[in-house]
Amino acid sequence: MAKKRKKGSTRLKKRVQKRKARNAESLEGARKTKVRVIGIGGGGGSIVGEIARTVGKADFVAINTDLQAQKTLPRSVKGFIFGQELTRGLGCGMDALLGEAAARAGKDRIKKLTEGQDVCILVASLGGGTGSGASSVVAEAAREAKCLTLGIFTLPFSFEGQKRRELADTALEKIIPLLNAYVIIPNENIFKVIDAKTPLKAAFSAVNKRLAETLEGFIDTLSLPGLINIDFADVKTLLEGRGRLAYLNSVAMQGDTKTQLLLKEVLNNPLYDYGIAGADRMMFNLTGDKAMKMQEVADISKSISSFNTKARIIFGISFQQKFRNKLRIALFAMGCKEKERGRDEKPSPVKLARKKTASKKPMVRLRPPVQTDEPQKKTTKKPVVKKIPPPAPKEQKKDPERQRRSAVEVKKAQDQELKDLEKRERQWDIPAFLRNTRREEQEGF
Repeated sequence: MAKKRKKGSTRLKKRVQKRKARNAESLEGARKTKVRVIGIGGGGGSIVGEIARTVGKADFVAINTDLQAQKTLPRSVKGFIFGQELTRGLGCGMDALLGEAAARAGKDRIKKLTEGQDVCILVASLGGGTGSGASSVVAEAAREAKCLTLGIFTLPFSFEGQKRRELADTALEKIIPLLNAYVIIPNENIFKVIDAKTPLKAAFSAVNKRLAETLEGFIDTLSLPGLINIDFADVKTLLEGRGRLAYLNSVAMQGDTKTQLLLKEVLNNPLYDYGIAGADRMMFNLTGDKAMKMQEVADISKSISSFNTKARIIFGISFQQKFRNKLRIALFAMGCKEKERGRDEKPSPVKLARKKTASKKPMVRLRPPVQTDEPQKKTTKKPVVKKIPPPAPKEQKKDPERQRRSAVEVKKAQDQELKDLEKRERQWDIPAFLRNTRREEQEGF
């Protein structure tokens, strides 16, 4: 009997454990946000390949027309080839039109990469053919799939020539209106994080390492639960809108003075030419151990919110065992202001894209003219005749004799006129048959 009871109890424990595991899986599935990072072209694929080695909880894909470049990708990155009919498995060189045409030919397949995803992060090095041409098509496909899109783009070095920079600026003008938010990293800023003795490969690795830390903080904020949790609904509110310049940075430190150093590092990313000034939406998540102090949280929150007191701020706190005696700040700001350029420099592609969208006026349909059998009269414009004001009337010359008369003479003249008038009135009042006799008497007959 005792053995049967033991068997029954073990079976019951196993059932309870299975139920707990199922509940835990369902909770994780409810919290989990699907994030896919897509590297476009050779440069974007190499960046994603290095990021995928350290960042988890996301799906990584590298799309390209070059078959040879896809062979160098790590196993954690899925390869995707398109445009073989046009490029025959080769790259696009610096022909952005060829890259766009190749992507358009495989747009239906590219769209399937974005379907079912909550957030798609597009990474590309602009200035070449595939990255500059295909990025707008991938962004368009993600938009049609109703997926939130964040673009991370690097711009070419100055020593690569003006042609590459023009290709990059033209590509940005097409891509920006299709994205929810975007980040711009000029390759020239690499020299701010390395010294003159750093090898070329190590220099690019330093930039990719910073990007990996930033994306890791962003993805952890979405996927991991916290004391004050940030979920996909918060991220959706943050990324709402189109073509907004974003600031992303994630920094971790330890030590007694880590709070001040963290704020300085997280608010000043050397890879960007701009900061969080002007941002109207901000989200930041603090990650540490359970010994995190309230004063640290208050100091960090005040410093970040002081940049714009009217901004919409989303705040979160989470605990992880690997951050023992450490503190990490993951900061994301939207609607940042781009650095102002000098008079001699060309306007940024961001301002050019905004001018194009603002200049688009609604079309006004004009009614066609009514057709009649009568020949239409040619209308000629009448010459404009200026109206000349009439000349002022000349002053009448006054009679000098009248001016010389005295008041007595004027009075006599008036009396004489009255007498003459009375004489006429008498004639008018006499009947016609008496007028002759009266005349005869006056003449003496």
